[in-house]
Amino acid sequence: MQQIKLKTFGIDVGESKIVVTKVKLEQQGEQLIERESETREFKYDNEGIQQLINFLGDYKEGIMEATGVYFYYLYDKLTQKGYNIGVVNPLQLREILGKKTDELDSKRLALAYAIGAIKTSYIPKENERELRELERHRKQLEERITQIKNMIRKTLQTAGYKIEPFNKEGRQILDKLVKGQELTNEEKEKLKNLLGRKLNKGEVLILKQLVEEMNMVEGQVKEIDDMIATLIPKATLAELLKIPGIGFTTASTILGEVGDISRFSNSKAFCSYAGLSPRTKQSGEFLSHNGLIPGNKYLRRVFFLAAVRVDGKFNEFYTRIKERSGSGKKALVAVANKLARIVFHVLRDGVYKGDSKKVVRVRKGREPSVDGDSTLSSALDKL
Repeated sequence: MQQIKLKTFGIDVGESKIVVTKVKLEQQGEQLIERESETREFKYDNEGIQQLINFLGDYKEGIMEATGVYFYYLYDKLTQKGYNIGVVNPLQLREILGKKTDELDSKRLALAYAIGAIKTSYIPKENERELRELERHRKQLEERITQIKNMIRKTLQTAGYKIEPFNKEGRQILDKLVKGQELTNEEKEKLKNLLGRKLNKGEVLILKQLVEEMNMVEGQVKEIDDMIATLIPKATLAELLKIPGIGFTTASTILGEVGDISRFSNSKAFCSYAGLSPRTKQSGEFLSHNGLIPGNKYLRRVFFLAAVRVDGKFNEFYTRIKERSGSGKKALVAVANKLARIVFHVLRDGVYKGDSKKVVRVRKGREPSVDGDSTLSSALDKL
């Protein structure tokens, strides 16, 4: 049975103001009586936060809405002062409270929290948020690298070039084109069917700027990776890297997005959070599976990318599921789900108990990207 909170408060956080309501209840038999309530508004700055703390007095337990990124600073300030703060997802709040009005919102929020009608969300610790922000920023940088590479390919293709500019040989040709250097006779003969016309000055300038930007962003990604490496637990990372398909980028994304693994009761709950559990619909005695339930898009993406990379026994598992279901997509989902369950047990138990790793060859610390395969990348975004 949910314990009633007789003294609590609700906070509505905006970009520039904080609205808070203190509520004091009294239980008389099976009835709850509202004895006191008071609502105040404060500016959302350090002085306003101190005034808020003074106003709360001996009210030490309360609830606030996860409003964009605004709530984090106030949440950290209050928890550091010893307050027990629950945070509620705005979608759940709309279902419970309906239309938003600041003063009424903060009071109804406090009352709903007092009677246990609100399920609070997990809020990562400050160090967990730091890792999460870094790995999400890295993803944005890597997406920019993909955009730049596609622009380079398009510029070369416009001039009739059929080379792949990002393998070893193609990169050498690209560097010469950017610098206005002549290709050797040997290079011309070897690549005669892949070379186009002479680039005009505008195309050379475009390629030069794109290559410079790509090199800069790749350097920024390395800086991010170096900092991430200082934040993640080495022993856990070492165990994750033993799992087929899991490299540094995938492992750090998992650690950044998951936070405290103990908040998941089992691997099924973890897979559901990662968006890797099938959506089921029952009508009478008929049970159908239609797509995947919503989940953490960052986790889902890296688990699907890992599923694409694995081989060995996972390939056999993929083939078996594909033959049985008649769908390569369903088989890929099954592999991603299997990998997620393995990751859950590694994070919970601290050790990988599977077979020795079998994966495609990758660069140290990084996994192969899908920047050249826009079809795969788009498909993963829609899963």
